[in-house]
Parts: sequence; C-alpha cells; structure tokens
Amino acid sequence: MRLRSTNPVLRSAERNIVVSDNAVTYSNVAFKTIFLVMITAVSGYFTIMNLSDVSIPLIIGAMIIGFISVIIGTRSIRLAPYFGILYAACEGVVLGFITILFEIYYPGIALTAISTTLIVLFIMMLLYSTNIIRVNQRFASFMVVALISIIMMSILLLIFNFSGPLYIAICIGSTIIAALYLFMDFEHIKTCVESGADAKYGWILSLGLMVSLIWLYIEILRLLAIFARRNN
Repeated sequence: MRLRSTNPVLRSAERNIVVSDNAVTYSNVAFKTIFLVMITAVSGYFTIMNLSDVSIPLIIGAMIIGFISVIIGTRSIRLAPYFGILYAACEGVVLGFITILFEIYYPGIALTAISTTLIVLFIMMLLYSTNIIRVNQRFASFMVVALISIIMMSILLLIFNFSGPLYIAICIGSTIIAALYLFMDFEHIKTCVESGADAKYGWILSLGLMVSLIWLYIEILRLLAIFARRNN
C-alpha cells in the first residue's frame, strides 16, 4: 500500500507525479534544499544587521507572504522555484527577527539552536537510511494523531495560560514530532525519486523539507529558551 504524505507540501507533489526521462534525484533535492537554506540564512543575516528598520508590520507581512508562497509553490511546478525562493527569503526575515530576540535574552542560544537542528537532521537521516525506524502507513497515522494532539494542547495552553511542567512537556513533545516529521519528508522524497518523477519536482520536495526544518528550528529554539530560563 502506498504511503500517503501528511505533509501538505509533499502530498501535493505526490498527487501530481509525472514520470520523466529527466528524473529527480536525491542530489537534486539536496542541492535545492541547501540553496533555499542559504537564501534563508542571508535574509536572516540582513534582517539582524538592519534590525532598526524592522517593524512588526514587516514581520507579519513576511509571514503572510511566506504562507501564500508555500500554497502557490505546491500547486504549480512551473512557479515552485520562484515561490520557494520567496518563501525562504520571507522566513529568513521572520527567523532573523525571532532569533535575535532570543539571543538578546539568552546569549549563545542562536548558535546552539542552529547546530542542534543540523545534528537532529543528520541523526534523522541516519536512522532513516539504516531502517531503524520504518515509515509505513501506521507511522503516518500516528504522526497525524500526534500533530493534532499537540495543536489542541497548544491552543489550550494559550486559552488557559498554563505553565510549568505541562508547558515544558508540550514543548518537548512538539519538538520530537517536528523531528519525526523529517522521516515523512524523506519517505516521500524517496517515493518521487524511485517513481522517476520529473526533476522539476525537486523544488516542491525541497520546499516541503524546508517547511519541516524551519518548524524544527523554531521548536528547538523555544525549548532551549525554556531550559536557559530555568537555569538562570
């Protein structure tokens, strides 16, 4: 039975797979993902260097444009490269602003969050490549339930303003789920590669992976801030 993606970005690519002689490869997806990461990093750097010119409306605008870019980028293979780059640039603005705020309150947290995200990515790649954790339909169903549960718990936290151990537990759970979602990304990249999908799908697949990586980075940053605050 074919595994259905729980990542809406990759699900879009999976629905529209067209076999081509110019097939997408793992290196194709990897290079595109690295390129998008670099765009995000450069955008974040310029945001931090020009922090005095950054305003809340600008951050909100970047978030909205980034969200729209993901939707358009996953619906059009032709436009995916352009909106993938636009998404990366907008997320760089948002992440740069968020990161510098955390760095002001907790010096050194930014470098720790970035390095931890990379370490988690490599660990997930190793676990996936060695089949230590198998990605099947049961795993996908578990991830859907886990994600919905975390979202509902987060909403309850906002409504009732819970804190303490429950808040920490939810943050830890959210970070773990973000990391596990990388397995889903890897599995559906593999599906597209092995099915001989056209190389143009590489942009959509790399965009999906970027969404997961940014989610993971934010969760790690938040978790590190919690531990830093408790140690002060």
